[in-house]
Amino acid sequence: MNVTFIAQPDAQLGRILTELLDATPPPSRIVFVSAFVSIQTIVRIKAQILALKDEGTHVRFVLGIDLGGTSGEVLKELQGWGIDIRIVKHRIPGHTFHPKIYFLGGPKKAEIIIGSNNLTEGGFFGNYEGSARVTYLLPDDSDSFTTACDELRRFLDPDGPVVYELTSEFLEDLIERGEVPSEAEARLGRDVVRRSSGKTRQRDGSLFGTEDFDPPPPLPAELLERLLAGIRKRRRSTTRVPPGSPGSGEPELPIDDQVSDPLLPAAFYMTLPTLQGSKLPGEGRIPLEAIKLAKQFWGWPDEYTKKVSPRSGNDRVYWNWRPSWRIWSVESPSQRSNQIVRMYMYENSSDFRFYVRPLVNAGADLGDVVRIRRIGQDEFECILARKGTPYYDEWIKSCTQPVRNSKRRFGYA
Repeated sequence: MNVTFIAQPDAQLGRILTELLDATPPPSRIVFVSAFVSIQTIVRIKAQILALKDEGTHVRFVLGIDLGGTSGEVLKELQGWGIDIRIVKHRIPGHTFHPKIYFLGGPKKAEIIIGSNNLTEGGFFGNYEGSARVTYLLPDDSDSFTTACDELRRFLDPDGPVVYELTSEFLEDLIERGEVPSEAEARLGRDVVRRSSGKTRQRDGSLFGTEDFDPPPPLPAELLERLLAGIRKRRRSTTRVPPGSPGSGEPELPIDDQVSDPLLPAAFYMTLPTLQGSKLPGEGRIPLEAIKLAKQFWGWPDEYTKKVSPRSGNDRVYWNWRPSWRIWSVESPSQRSNQIVRMYMYENSSDFRFYVRPLVNAGADLGDVVRIRRIGQDEFECILARKGTPYYDEWIKSCTQPVRNSKRRFGYA
């Protein structure tokens, strides 16, 4: 038996579990126990779990629904996987289901990881978390392994009056009775980065420092496509009233501020438009659909100020924000530019732009990839990976979604 410790972010539990799910020989039994679950995280491991199930692995998820941390969307997704799902819920408040255990057992080796990590983006990648990983080599460690399974049986093989099999009927009852929130509502209790009105900002800067984490792997294309389909459906069902029309009042903005963000990403990846040319302004355009997926990531609408610029008898309407950006190229990591960048939504043409001259100076052009992260309340990081660099070969894999009416692509991690 070997015991090691996982100190996240130095090591990310999500990456460790991904490797264990791909192990040879595959585990014959998997049990994931978690108090909170997010849709982004389970879709990350969906393909691996379903492949193992098809190979004969018995898979069980034991989940909590206390404190609004697990949504109806998550449970509906999991219920469609055809695996064993158990819900644990005590009727009396104050008895919260809160364990986090990840069990993978096979004929020659078994792993038990137990600690603070929920089955969420934060728990798997972004939060400060601690856990112990116990590896059993079988049959030499059979006695210790059997003892551990017996002591954890309440969670690995749950039964009794507070344990419920997740059936379609039970899920429908949970949703109708309001026992589980929507994913957007559930994430309010899981977010690390909150939407800010700006009223609590410090005059001389933040009181707190930051620490860089490696972004998680790309979000599955399946998830982004599903969320984009919902955004397009809402767009088709909403008729925009042109400004000045009789009875129009205030026109609807191209990016709404009414619908909760589908995503809370760690990084954004995008292929660039043509930037080289004497008459080009050095502006990059971010697809509106990308903004709508993660408005909080882009600070919309709280950070933006409306400005109307008359020109040739026609008002040009801009929504501006000027945060600080750290910008550099993977080819010259020591040459970093720190500057205020204008990010703006141009209402007249319904597009979103940012002006970053250092990218042009670094040779950025059509098809190169940038990775953008929001690393503070008023601070972004933008890194360029040009074609032919190893970073480009890796980051282009994150650009899974086509930009409408363009050959460009984008994606999130």
